[in-house]
Amino acid sequence: MIKNRYPVIFICLMLLLCSGTKKAAAVEYTDNVEVGEADIRVDRNERPPIFYLIMEFKNNGDKKVSNLNFEISYYAKEGYLIKKVLMKNALTEEIPQRESRKYKIRLRNDFFDDKNEQYPYSRKNEVAEFDIKITNVKLASK
Repeated sequence: MIKNRYPVIFICLMLLLCSGTKKAAAVEYTDNVEVGEADIRVDRNERPPIFYLIMEFKNNGDKKVSNLNFEISYYAKEGYLIKKVLMKNALTEEIPQRESRKYKIRLRNDFFDDKNEQYPYSRKNEVAEFDIKITNVKLASK
């Protein structure tokens, strides 16, 4: 049996509380990052054509953002949802505090499984608009 079990329990509780604080801070920080201009462009020189998401993220907070996850919802002209995709770790460089960065993100195509596509390539003629929602922010350590 452990003689000093209360200090061990206290240390374990502190470690658990500290790990949860970082996640909670990152979840709350999603309100500080906003999506600026966003557009989808196609490169018809490639075979098959490749779609790119051109967008700007603005960091309105006081911490650097190392990466983020966001959700793209594609809609038809009638307003119904065609596809919803989660993009993970999409940034190529950090976003400093109180600055904005533009990104060009290639939207992956999967010929064998359309569930893995990041753009509805098979229904590209139906896409009329899209919406972007930031779901998770990863903060830089310094």
